[in-house]
Amino acid sequence: MLLVTKLHPPFVSARTVARERLFERLRDGQGRRLTLVACPAGFGKSTLLAAWRETELQRRPVAWVTLDEGDNDPAVLWAHVSAALGFDPPATSAPLREVVLPRLINALAERDEVALVLDDFHRLSSASTRETVAWFVTRLPANVQLVLSTRTDPALPLATLRVRGELLELRADELRFTTEEADEFLNQRLGLQLQPDDVELLVTRTEGWPAGIYLAALSLAGTDDKHGLVTAFDGTSAHVVDFLAGEVLAAHPPELQRFMLHTSVLERLCAPLCDAVTGSPGSAQALDSLARTNLFLLPLDDRHRWFRFHHLFAQILRVELAKREPHLGPDLHRRAHEWHREFGTTDEAIHHAVEGKAFGEAARLIAGTWVHYANAGRIESVNDWLAHVPDEGDQRLLLAKAWVSALRGREPDMRAAATKARALGNLADGPLPDGFISVESSLSVLEATFGWGDVSAILAHGARSEQLEPPDSPWRPVITWALGWAHYCNGDLDEAERWLGETTRIAPPVEQWIVGVAAIADLSLIAGMRGRRAEQLRLALEAVEVARTVGLLDAVEDGEVHTAYGVALAAHGRAGEALPSLEKGVFLRRLWAQKLDLVDGLMALASTVAELGDRERATALFDEAQEIAAQCADAGVLPVRLAAARKAARLDRATPNHDELSERELTVLRHLRGGLSEREIAAELYLSFNTVHSHVKSIYRKLGVSSRAAAVERARDFT
Repeated sequence: MLLVTKLHPPFVSARTVARERLFERLRDGQGRRLTLVACPAGFGKSTLLAAWRETELQRRPVAWVTLDEGDNDPAVLWAHVSAALGFDPPATSAPLREVVLPRLINALAERDEVALVLDDFHRLSSASTRETVAWFVTRLPANVQLVLSTRTDPALPLATLRVRGELLELRADELRFTTEEADEFLNQRLGLQLQPDDVELLVTRTEGWPAGIYLAALSLAGTDDKHGLVTAFDGTSAHVVDFLAGEVLAAHPPELQRFMLHTSVLERLCAPLCDAVTGSPGSAQALDSLARTNLFLLPLDDRHRWFRFHHLFAQILRVELAKREPHLGPDLHRRAHEWHREFGTTDEAIHHAVEGKAFGEAARLIAGTWVHYANAGRIESVNDWLAHVPDEGDQRLLLAKAWVSALRGREPDMRAAATKARALGNLADGPLPDGFISVESSLSVLEATFGWGDVSAILAHGARSEQLEPPDSPWRPVITWALGWAHYCNGDLDEAERWLGETTRIAPPVEQWIVGVAAIADLSLIAGMRGRRAEQLRLALEAVEVARTVGLLDAVEDGEVHTAYGVALAAHGRAGEALPSLEKGVFLRRLWAQKLDLVDGLMALASTVAELGDRERATALFDEAQEIAAQCADAGVLPVRLAAARKAARLDRATPNHDELSERELTVLRHLRGGLSEREIAAELYLSFNTVHSHVKSIYRKLGVSSRAAAVERARDFT
């Protein structure tokens, strides 16, 4: 779910000073890859950029995204960036760096001049998310100005950009208020009627730190002795906290003080949420009053329904809350959790549950929603939640962790979490919040869905899952697809068609689109094997269209859609047209990290590459498929199909004669079978590494292979 408030800059009030000198500096960033506004809290980065955006909109569009912890999930970040730029959100589960970002770059290159502001970049702590931004920065077209505001230097290639003249930097010294700007703010905007000497003294004491001047202004508005207050205000960050408690908060009535302190735990504020957290009505009036008089409460939308405190001000309020009411914080977070849970903003509900140490409540929410987030491509969000909630003894979380690990291609993590969940017993307990009938069923369906190269295991777990889950289970389409895919890999096409046909019928009503689309593609492949060419192409086109409609055309989980379409085109004599689809199928299936899928995709690609005349590449693809099949615990009939496809492509070779290899090459080959590295073989035979490497290359050439595993496999025929 997109948070529209993230796409709006802070409200620029009439009291904001137009800092033309900085606006001009920001315009100098046009044509450079990155504009960086980097300085500590309280220097007015967001206010400056929001005001610049208003003036810049007369010249070109300026998109805006305010970042928060939720953007540590790259799917969330780039969905908001796409929306801010006016593009449709990226397809569910589409690979970011390989598909989403290149498309975004290409679309931007076709646009006119545009600027994009990513505010509060320091709130991104995920290395993987920052890496996607680095990729984006280094490939931006010249018509896009990317502006990052941050408290700390981001982990981006700044040095390289700086050397190439592609980086514009605004630092703290430039953002400090000059005496003229402070005078305009304090006297012209706020009407405080300070004497020039007092303005100059305040700028000197604060060293032009905007936050210090803002805080002083809050108190100056309520005192007659302005000169005395300026003299007493030393402006340092350490002094500001005490000054806030002694002067700024004290200037407000007790009820408003309590309101600010209690709501400081919130990232976003609205009246109903604040009522729930403070435990009393009247929040709408309090927000309205503070928005009019407090420089640190910022509206987040045009209707002034949502607000946030300036980050620095919120931090100071939280420090003061901890001093005054040290035990209240967790309770406030728990109230916020309850409101967000009812409101349906799950991310924030879980965040507040964790902050409030309500781990049981957080676990219940995660267990009930992880499936929806995973289906929306938000796997990293779920993974982050799981990292912050203790899972010991909680089977629901362990099951969620096992599923998420499998979806991320982490087999060891999946098995570790599944083993822990199974060891806790109570396997018949259920139903579970994610729709499974029992703990045992969840584990069984998991093993059936992710076979990791073992057809027999998929069939066994699929049969058990089919017994455990009732016919109307939302997970039954996953089970029927797993059984259909396993029978396809095992060569029983009648059974495969039966199970896959059921999947296509029952998946749409329960919106199990991933397996529903995959089943159509698999049925297309089977139709091709049976020689039903018209049906094969019809089903392949249907799989592509359904995948496009539901946003899965680029999904890692549905690489077989592209494989099936390519195979159908090749079967109709359109090998040249088929090649891009077959290559994309292999690309997505590599990311999916399931060996059986990859062997199937490589085999189809290799056959078409051979038909197009590239025998060397086709041989390498067949070799890779053979090597992967050899790693599978049970690859079913895929090795047989692979051998047949290779023979049909006329790339199968007669078994090499023993005499084709020299005695030294035979010795090296025997050592290759033992698993030693080339350097270890060299040491074992008292030869140089280069000599052994030359022997290995000669062995590959004589055996007609391109990998160690393929050489060892072929050598079994004569050694």
